[in-house]
Amino acid sequence: MTGGRSLVAQRAIAGLLLLARRFPPRFAAQREHRWLQLRRAQAPADLEGQTLLLVGLGAAGTRIARFAQALGMRVLAVRPSPARGGEPVDELHAPPQLDALLPRAQWLVLACPCNDDTRGLIDARRLALLPRGAGLINTADRALVDEAALAAALADGALAHACIDTGEGDPLPADSPLRALTNVLLAPPAAAA
Repeated sequence: MTGGRSLVAQRAIAGLLLLARRFPPRFAAQREHRWLQLRRAQAPADLEGQTLLLVGLGAAGTRIARFAQALGMRVLAVRPSPARGGEPVDELHAPPQLDALLPRAQWLVLACPCNDDTRGLIDARRLALLPRGAGLINTADRALVDEAALAAALADGALAHACIDTGEGDPLPADSPLRALTNVLLAPPAAAA
């Protein structure tokens, strides 16, 4: 079981690095036999000093937080249970604080279970609270996010990019608008990766 949690964390950080360094458009250019030259103003920002907001601080979330801190990121976390001490976060908050934390995050990472309290947690209203150009990494159940609102935010540039776990036995529908967006990474479930 520990290996699965580690794979989830590794895949989350891989998605973060690929998106932060703008690899998806470079991969597309490579397939088209083009060289993609980014202008200085388009150069990716260093992850060091950026803020990652982590929803869920279980075994996988804790590993994600450790990796993020190793990259020099500031880690804010949301979890229903109180701090236990020694957790790799700069701040730990209760779920009611999520709306106040979203404007501070360059990256939102979902690593919480899907239940009655979290299903549909990230909707259009909450996506709009993120700073323009933020990124979303969903390592958990797709039901945590309103995918139509996510696709709209990605298409209009309010959200810069997303990495989405496509779900085991519940693949992203073929007609999902997320499939056509170049700023989206679709990742297989960690167990299948």
